Parts: sequence; structure tokens; C-alpha cells
Amino acid sequence: MDIRQLIDQYAAYDLWANARIADRLSREEEARLDVVVKSSFPSLRGTLMHIRNSECIWLDRLLERAPRWPAEALEGFDTFLKHITAMRDHVRSLGPEDLAGHVEYKDLRGNVHRQQRLQILMHCFNHSSYHRGQLVTIMRQLDMTDIPPMDLVVFQRLHAVG
Repeated sequence: MDIRQLIDQYAAYDLWANARIADRLSREEEARLDVVVKSSFPSLRGTLMHIRNSECIWLDRLLERAPRWPAEALEGFDTFLKHITAMRDHVRSLGPEDLAGHVEYKDLRGNVHRQQRLQILMHCFNHSSYHRGQLVTIMRQLDMTDIPPMDLVVFQRLHAVG
């Protein structure tokens, strides 16, 4: 597997896992998504929207366009997956030279950074995994059941090629 195939797999996995968690949370009452808990973000919705906003701002940086934070004013599941899908679609458009190339961007504090696209993508997908883990912990704290497995190995087994 070359680096292009590998990063495409991570982008597909990121979309798959985020879609699974969004599907599960969409079956909850709206009020339950906003129950305050002790975590990096104060609720399920807050954590989900942080993932969305982060993927959006990283995509903006990769495309060298003005960053948006938050990604949108609305905080619905449809806005969540829209931005995750946009990131996956962008990854599919990149060739090996693009992945090896660098992007200069400003962080939210205004500090300038220059980083390889591949590194940015790896950070973005790892960041989403980290916060999905927090979502699972919050769901368990709220006694939610039917939490779908979202491990990379589950995705790989489901999408194994002959």
C-alpha cells in the first residue's frame, strides 16, 4: 500500500466512524445531546461540533482559503457529516506530490505555521478519533447503549479486498 492509498483509507475511515457516531446520536432526544458533563467539551453536541469545526478549519487551511470557526452557525448532524465528507472528497483529489507539499497557515491565535499536507491530514484524522473516544465515554456516563464499534480494525475488516 502506498502513502496515497493509506491516507485515502484514513479519510474513508474518518467518514465511516463519524457517520456511525452521528447515526447513533441522531436517535437520542435533542435535550440529551446537551446534558452537561465533565469532558474536554461540555456535552455530546459540543464535542461533535468541535470535530466538525476542526475538520472544516483544517480543510480551509489545506485549500488555502480563509478559515471559518465555527464551520456553521447551525449545530445539526447534517452539518457535521457535510464537512467530514468534504474532507474525504478533498483527500481523494490529492496525488503523491500534493501530499508531500507544504501549506502555510495561521492557527487560531494568529501564529504562522508551515506544514506538510500529509502531516496535517494525519493530525486531523487522529484528532477526530481522539474526540470520538470522548464521545463514547460521555455516552457511557449518560447510560446510553448500542454504541457502535468504531475501531480502525473493524473498518478494515469490513472493507477488506478479496
